[in-house]
Amino acid sequence: RRKDQPRPITGGLTFKAITAPNGANIAGDLTVDFGSELALLRSFAAKQVDVPLIEAWPPLGQVQDKLVRLLQGHPVRLEVSAGPAKALLTELNAIRERHFDGPDGVLNFDKNWAVEKVPAWEFTLLPLDAFQNVLAAEFNGSATFFVPQRWGYHTPTLIMDAAICADLAGRPDFTGTALVDLREAGKCLAFEMPTACGFHAARSVEAILQRYYEVFIGPLPERGQMGPLLAKLEKAQEAGALPRPDPRTLRTLREIKDLDRNPLAHPDATLDMLDAKALFELAGIAISRMLRDILLRSAQQLTATPSGANISS
Repeated sequence: RRKDQPRPITGGLTFKAITAPNGANIAGDLTVDFGSELALLRSFAAKQVDVPLIEAWPPLGQVQDKLVRLLQGHPVRLEVSAGPAKALLTELNAIRERHFDGPDGVLNFDKNWAVEKVPAWEFTLLPLDAFQNVLAAEFNGSATFFVPQRWGYHTPTLIMDAAICADLAGRPDFTGTALVDLREAGKCLAFEMPTACGFHAARSVEAILQRYYEVFIGPLPERGQMGPLLAKLEKAQEAGALPRPDPRTLRTLREIKDLDRNPLAHPDATLDMLDAKALFELAGIAISRMLRDILLRSAQQLTATPSGANISS
């Protein structure tokens, strides 16, 4: 374990990224998020008036979605309140199947949502109080953390998907371990674990570098580490070999290799937060440039015409 790496956390963990300087009660915030939607569902039962589908769906759908994610452990893993959450989700699913879904199990928009209604008595069957009371009690006993904003980064985004911060989210060519490691680097940066952040950022770069090497050089050698791969790419670039790697991309990779990747290979080495931020941002730039070069190379291969080919036909 590196010097700045925390000890493993066992048991339940509740957190919500807070950027306001005065902070807030994290568990309370999450309960309020649920509470506003649960209050709407409770009001439908209290009115004793049938509710149009278009009015009933927003709170019902949002609570249903949040329950599914909570039961999957996102953003927190439920313990005591897992049972009440499942019970509430079962009743919500039943209402959805009866009134909102078509025979194929998806929302039926052929219905007239402004005219068709959900009977008010169905909302009285929802175990809203049981779930909300147990959830609030569980969160009040959970560990909570204040996570300050790191520079100009939006803290929830840095924690949930740091690929967005590097403008790499949603790309079909940025998946697998490279994406996982960059996301982990963002979490480590948010929670002030700079050496771990640098380690994951460098791993993300290496994952794309291996693909980059295969495009511009060929099959990976047995030791597909950053140093030997980068040296061969630089040699090919200097020799003017075709296809030729972009020298700007190689300079960025060399900076990561010499200034950051080598020190991280030593167990006694650590990064401070400024070093970690620089490496995280440099990794995003290097990955973006490598992916750009790979796309350009692929486009060149698609448009290349074999020598002597008859293109008039």
